[in-house]
Amino acid sequence: MTGRKARFHAGDIVYGYLRPYLNKVWLADFDGLCSVDQYVYRVDQSRADPEFVAWFMRSPVFLASAPVDAGPGQLPRIRLNEVACVPIGLPPLSEQRRIAIELREQLDAVARMRAAAERQTDSVRHVVESLLRSAFADSCPRRGTLLCRCTPNG
Repeated sequence: MTGRKARFHAGDIVYGYLRPYLNKVWLADFDGLCSVDQYVYRVDQSRADPEFVAWFMRSPVFLASAPVDAGPGQLPRIRLNEVACVPIGLPPLSEQRRIAIELREQLDAVARMRAAAERQTDSVRHVVESLLRSAFADSCPRRGTLLCRCTPNG
């Protein structure tokens, strides 16, 4: 392939620099090439845990510290060196790993709760649709429906 597509490897952080407020941060789990509107960061694993750094880059603390540039007619963006210059407090590696694991577990639990709530919402929506369908199935309500207790003669 040609062009300026950056190569990434498992463990690298791929960061979408357009509209950074969308927190497009991915910790790569395979090797590949990314889009031209993404940066690739390789974390020095003797000093920092890549998952910890990725979580930090998704945080509101990172976004508040990152200088986001939006010129007239342009999408908000952040430059390569501006991302790298955002200060990050690094506890010892063992603590970084513990924090990253705890965040992953807590956010996985939130995702499971959200999925359960969405399933419940879908179930309620289906009940409402079913009630409305049965109430308005004919142009003239049938005798004995919820909305109309009509007699055969009107």
